[in-house]
Amino acid sequence: MGPDRPGGRAEPEDSAEPSGDGERDARLGGLGRAVQAGLGGEAVTARGVLDAIGGVRGLVEAFVPATLFLVVYVLAKDARIAAIAPLAIAVLAVVVRLIRREPLSAALSGVLGVVVCVAAVMFTGEGSSYFVPGFFINGAWILAHTVSLLVGWPLIGLLLGFLRGSLTAWRKVPVLRRAAVLCTLVWIALFAARLLVQLPLYFADDTEALGVARLVMGVPLFALAVLFTWLVLARVSSAVDADEARAEAAGSAPGEGTRSSSDE
Repeated sequence: MGPDRPGGRAEPEDSAEPSGDGERDARLGGLGRAVQAGLGGEAVTARGVLDAIGGVRGLVEAFVPATLFLVVYVLAKDARIAAIAPLAIAVLAVVVRLIRREPLSAALSGVLGVVVCVAAVMFTGEGSSYFVPGFFINGAWILAHTVSLLVGWPLIGLLLGFLRGSLTAWRKVPVLRRAAVLCTLVWIALFAARLLVQLPLYFADDTEALGVARLVMGVPLFALAVLFTWLVLARVSSAVDADEARAEAAGSAPGEGTRSSSDE
């Protein structure tokens, strides 16, 4: 998935030879990369955030199809003609990856997304239909995150637990639970903001404004949510690590004292 979707690719650009960590980062996706970086205490860098939202190529693959559709639609005033352009670009992205023998997962997911959007336009003949699949994607993520909060297992917490090596241990640490809830709420707010702004434009049949809103609220908002998640978990992780270190030190102190007494 691209940056417009929370599971977006987080594969670093132009890596000479993929390592185990690199492959794992790619599987985790953008949000997973942010959580992993925060838990690892990595300092936030422009490069790190860029990698988390898909790298330069990921940004291009996220921006270009929708931008091209919007530009052609404005010029030609024909939705079906405009829909052909992003599909051609998506197919070209796959061809380039095949020629360069690169992983196809991200490009194929991008093509699938574009195909669905193009199919919607071809079926209805309306330019605004190109953006309808995105509404369902954002709605699905709102539902998933909300249900996870209601049942007490926020999705960010599950991802956090996976990366810490236990899907349940994090629930016993109050600061981690609060952080997971907070970050999950932020992601819900992101998806909800997209729908609150874009749905009225769709029902008003304002395709140009809807296209601009989709671009502005895609990668930029995703990057802000990634950055927030990274910063929150980095701060929480350092506090948890400090507490664990103090607990270990306190637990070893009596043993050391006992050994010293017996030696005397």
